[in-house]
Amino acid sequence: MGLKIIHEQGVYMDCTPMHGKWCDIDLQGKDVGYAQVGIISSGKDYILFQYKDKRGLAPKRYIKQLREVKMTPWKLKRQQPLVVEPWDDSKNPFEWFLGKKCNIHVHQTRLFEASPGFFKAEILYVGQNIIRFRENSQEYNLEQRMVCGIMEC
Repeated sequence: MGLKIIHEQGVYMDCTPMHGKWCDIDLQGKDVGYAQVGIISSGKDYILFQYKDKRGLAPKRYIKQLREVKMTPWKLKRQQPLVVEPWDDSKNPFEWFLGKKCNIHVHQTRLFEASPGFFKAEILYVGQNIIRFRENSQEYNLEQRMVCGIMEC
């Protein structure tokens, strides 16, 4: 069994032992997690990961646990090499996704929400607390605190 980091409420979640490792990210409650992703960086509030050649971001506040997974040689052939990157807490991490098409997962508070998120949304603007994006020719504004995960598509 590999390394496991469990997030305790009110306690800082240090993810540096997972940098450069393949993990499953389990999110709290009804939120969808991410399987077999490579952790490439983390900051005070977010974890940056990759799956194949796509990047993703998960806020630590919604993470239940990180579990290291064993990757078979066959699975590793299908992935890009993991390159750990430095993190800059002064920069808004959502800026990495500006101008890109992304799947945005929204925090679920009830079992049957109207929408689990926005898919193939183009990120148009990132403010201090807001993200503006276009999905199916309609523009939306979303508070960053409602995003439980974002990943390039």
